[in-house]
Amino acid sequence: MNSTFAAGQRWRYRVPAGFETSRIVIGAIISFEGHDPVICCMVTEAPQRGPDGEPCRVAIPFIPMARAAFEATIAGEDGSQAVSEAFRTSYEHWKADARGLSYFTVPFEGSLSRMIAMQMAALVEA
Repeated sequence: MNSTFAAGQRWRYRVPAGFETSRIVIGAIISFEGHDPVICCMVTEAPQRGPDGEPCRVAIPFIPMARAAFEATIAGEDGSQAVSEAFRTSYEHWKADARGLSYFTVPFEGSLSRMIAMQMAALVEA
């Protein structure tokens, strides 16, 4: 995949039918000596079940992912886009978290709930 990622890049990813306009936008890339970078992004128009059980579109303001997880998520670059204020606020809270900079090592497949479940399963298997 792309060897150079940058803040502001917008990417397509594999989404459920009906949500083809959803995109992932890179907001920041954090590098750690001796480790792959963490790509911090937001998701626009992500699928989610509403209170009535019907699918709706939501913004996910912040998802930190290991580079490999991000690469396994994306399907193609799709221009550029500024991140939201919600991303910036979430990013600052994440950086200041006394528990450390946690991030996902599994790909995003259109559902944050599914991503969390996949991450928990990966941790149990480790």
